[in-house]
Amino acid sequence: MASTGRLLLAVVAAAVVWSRAAVAAGEEPSAGPSGAATMRSEAEEAFARGERARRAGRWQDAEAAYRAAWKADPRPELAGELGLSELALGRPRDAAEHLWESLLYPETLQPAALRRFRAGLEKAERVISVATVAVSRPEAEVFIDGRSIGRGQGMYFVYLDPGRHEARGTLEGYVDDVYPFEAQRGRESMVGLHLELKPPPPVAPAPVASAPVASAPVASAPVASASIVAPAVPAPAATPGGPSAGTVFRVGGVALASAGVALGTGFAVAAAVRGGEAEAQAAQIRERDGAAACLSKAYAEPCGVLREMIDARDTLKAAAWGSFIGAGVAGAVALSSLLWAPEPGKRAVRAAPLAAAHGGGVIFSGSW
Repeated sequence: MASTGRLLLAVVAAAVVWSRAAVAAGEEPSAGPSGAATMRSEAEEAFARGERARRAGRWQDAEAAYRAAWKADPRPELAGELGLSELALGRPRDAAEHLWESLLYPETLQPAALRRFRAGLEKAERVISVATVAVSRPEAEVFIDGRSIGRGQGMYFVYLDPGRHEARGTLEGYVDDVYPFEAQRGRESMVGLHLELKPPPPVAPAPVASAPVASAPVASAPVASASIVAPAVPAPAATPGGPSAGTVFRVGGVALASAGVALGTGFAVAAAVRGGEAEAQAAQIRERDGAAACLSKAYAEPCGVLREMIDARDTLKAAAWGSFIGAGVAGAVALSSLLWAPEPGKRAVRAAPLAAAHGGGVIFSGSW
């Protein structure tokens, strides 16, 4: 299953997803310093109730108390305790969401709490599924099984129960893209949604005026009669049925290349941020404990965090290069189709990007 290092790659996406979920749940920020102090006091009281219930093994009461504390003061420690309570109650998907949120800022947690939350998340991930959803138009709204998971991002990371699911991307002026997939227990699904512009409405053909039929007088004769018949007007040539598969392929390829460049840029920026954090962590360790501190078991915790940062930075760099290379390949193939333009076909060509923290790819379907 995914490691904690991989989970930290989606910090930006997660912050937006969880903030939207909080707004949807009706949570509002406190108004002023006095309101904030009151909320913190309520959170501490609820947290104390949760701790007493947890020690007594009353997980239902503990979950309710931790949830009240987290709503009053949504800090990582309270999210983690809520997640562990949900895990004990047999709700691994809810538990994974709250435990993952608690680990977004590990520096705010005590070492013992950090170990407990990581162990709980690993346990939850073994029985649920993970989905990484990439969409070619970041401004599109993305749904999973009819539930909105966000708008305004190029990638989303969600936990799902094992089973059949459906991802959908919608944007005004574009054709919805729907992607059904099977989420398997303990495994990750990568979903690509590619939205294409809606075709313009068909233009009604101009009416063709019929040529008048010329009539001629009949010449009288003692034995025979003759008449003159106007020549038949030729039927207009049939108009083409629509763009060829080659045209659709080229348009899709250019759009896919643009999406790849956008994703690669995002990965590159995230890699730079993660690299800066790793350098700061390394400098802090060197300044406090010397250059050889990570060789000692006494510094396993800060050095472990440093290794995770470095792994995250390297993974993001690889994903950025993969996105840029994929964009170049898609653009080159689209342009090369000018040389081998296929015959018009009945089926459109569909190209959908697949992108995730560990890499990406492209799906082509259709006939050409």
